[in-house]
Amino acid sequence: MKKRITALIMSAIMLLTLCSCGKNASVRVNSAKIGKGVYAYFTDLAKRECEKNGETDVTALANKMLIRYVAVNSEFANRGIDLTLEEKSTLSNTVNSYWHLFSKYYEGIGVSKNDLYKIEESKCYETRLMEAYYSENGDSPMTDSELKEFFNNNFVAFRSATGFLTTVDENNNTVSLSEEERQKTAEVFKRMANEINEGVASVDNAASYAENVAVTDSVVVIDKNSTKYPDGFFDNVKGIEVGTAGSFTVGDYIFTVTRSDITSDELFNEYKSDCLKAMKGEEFEKIIEAWTAAYSVN
Repeated sequence: MKKRITALIMSAIMLLTLCSCGKNASVRVNSAKIGKGVYAYFTDLAKRECEKNGETDVTALANKMLIRYVAVNSEFANRGIDLTLEEKSTLSNTVNSYWHLFSKYYEGIGVSKNDLYKIEESKCYETRLMEAYYSENGDSPMTDSELKEFFNNNFVAFRSATGFLTTVDENNNTVSLSEEERQKTAEVFKRMANEINEGVASVDNAASYAENVAVTDSVVVIDKNSTKYPDGFFDNVKGIEVGTAGSFTVGDYIFTVTRSDITSDELFNEYKSDCLKAMKGEEFEKIIEAWTAAYSVN
């Protein structure tokens, strides 16, 4: 739970760059009245995504986001689904964390804590709707065995030590290390991997091998389309034998990675929703788009 909240907070930091351009009045989507704070959130988000476009494009995108929000909430209510106590607890913790860090920002764009709760709650609704849609008794049933096969083939679990093949010059610009320095660093990370495999080292003591090393504090799970790591990272990790360590370079980053077994039921159950989203996310997005056809902002 803590890992997921942390990831959400990192995503929310991007919101700090948004402009304060919230609406001063509520709007309606069909017959549903939407509070001005919720609309301010979507208008502000649209402003960021359309920063080089005019007000017409901003309004159109904000309305599209708002319609999607209402369509998801309506479908969730119509299907008689409810969030579990654990989901509600996680939701509350997420919103509290966001509000603790960014309350001044949100208040500045006219978004209250309750507005933020509604928006995050709708994201939970979407996850539950997708799970219901593809459940055993859903509209398009999928079995756990199908999902697990996809999970095993398209996700990796690992811990990593990340080094940087860059430095800062006298003008405070980031520049690549010389070829000689890059080679020396690569040898250090390769030695780290070898000694992990020999049982005389671990990812946890990576800092004793090199300076400025970022180490994951627990097992990380990503799918092949993850943007959390540079292109090529997934394939390199996939090429490491489970239970062993390997070292490789991607661009200006160098890694020593210990690959974990991803086939455990524990990991699958923890990341089942992520697996479903990776497998069926694009398809489900089209389903949501079909739901939105019945709604309009007025």
